[in-house]
Amino acid sequence: MAQAECSRDIVVPFSDVGVDLNATGGQRGGISVDYLDEVSQRTGCHFVYVDVPRARAWYMLAHQQADVVPAAIRTGWRDDSGVFYDQFVQEGVSLLSMKERPQRLNSMEAILHSGLTFTFVRGHDYGPRTAELIELLEAQGQLRLVKDPGIMLRMLQAGRIDAAIVMASIVTTEAAALGLNDTLHGEPIEDLEWGSTGIYLSNSTLLPADAKLLASTFEQLNDEGFYVQGYQQLQANMPPWVTTGFRYGRKHK
Repeated sequence: MAQAECSRDIVVPFSDVGVDLNATGGQRGGISVDYLDEVSQRTGCHFVYVDVPRARAWYMLAHQQADVVPAAIRTGWRDDSGVFYDQFVQEGVSLLSMKERPQRLNSMEAILHSGLTFTFVRGHDYGPRTAELIELLEAQGQLRLVKDPGIMLRMLQAGRIDAAIVMASIVTTEAAALGLNDTLHGEPIEDLEWGSTGIYLSNSTLLPADAKLLASTFEQLNDEGFYVQGYQQLQANMPPWVTTGFRYGRKHK
């Protein structure tokens, strides 16, 4: 039962990023939608979703146009615009390729010296090591930047690139739609980041009372393991190229 409510609608950029946020048949879903629905039940706050590319979501947070950004990986520059609430699910960066031509490259060095062509979604930020890899691949002419995961997978399926660098859970919706769940190969890139998944709350757009209410509810849900439980329930039905990349709990580094 809601005990309080926010003074206005809370603006949330919405991008299809797999199990966290997805839109199927015009219906919004995902673990983060369930999470914010629970926040609404407990607080009476109303979340308004705005459909944007993922890169635009971070622009909105940085330019005081968004209040909450879910399905987030923590980075230093994002911390300048919001407060990060860790939901205690960690995911590593993977190399996705087709099973018929699997790329078994599990290190940054192996990727850089492979001579292969890779793709990466513009606006995704997994940390400085991955950013360095992307910059070096681009400088070597081995990288194709794309605007969304769907384009990434279609390029991979068509053989236009050799592999995709991505946190695998982000492409689950598109992989299922393209019939790729049984045809993808995933290889964890061992020396890249394990990103902590969480939710950002703007540090400048909300009234103090609204920010305090949302922050305390985020902390309560995270301590209860709401988000972790959602992931673990879904994991049983995820293909192997996704499940190898997960860790749970606040103690993992």
